[in-house]
Amino acid sequence: MALAAALLAGCAQKTDLDSGAASTLQASVRAVAGLAASNDYSAAIDALDALQVELDKDLSSGLVGADRGARIQAAIDLVRADLAIRSSPTPTPTPTPGPTKGHDKGGDKGDKGNDGQ
Repeated sequence: MALAAALLAGCAQKTDLDSGAASTLQASVRAVAGLAASNDYSAAIDALDALQVELDKDLSSGLVGADRGARIQAAIDLVRADLAIRSSPTPTPTPTPGPTKGHDKGGDKGDKGNDGQ
């Protein structure tokens, strides 16, 4: 699934990422991916919000380096945009009414045009 791949790619390498923070972030990514896979986009967005809070906390405490944080943030932004599209309701086309059949018995001769007859 593209959602999980984008997020996991941001969390996968551990050179500037604390191992505990990596585990927590990856668990959050799996939660987002699972919810999205089950088409529960509202819950997936909520889980993504929680992931964002966790990333912000880890960045401010130094558990995630700035470069790694930027890559993870880019992945979160991409997934958020995808979830927003998926969670938007699809417009339902309104059927166009067909011609109606009236009670006309056909007794008139129709429009005579502009000749005044």
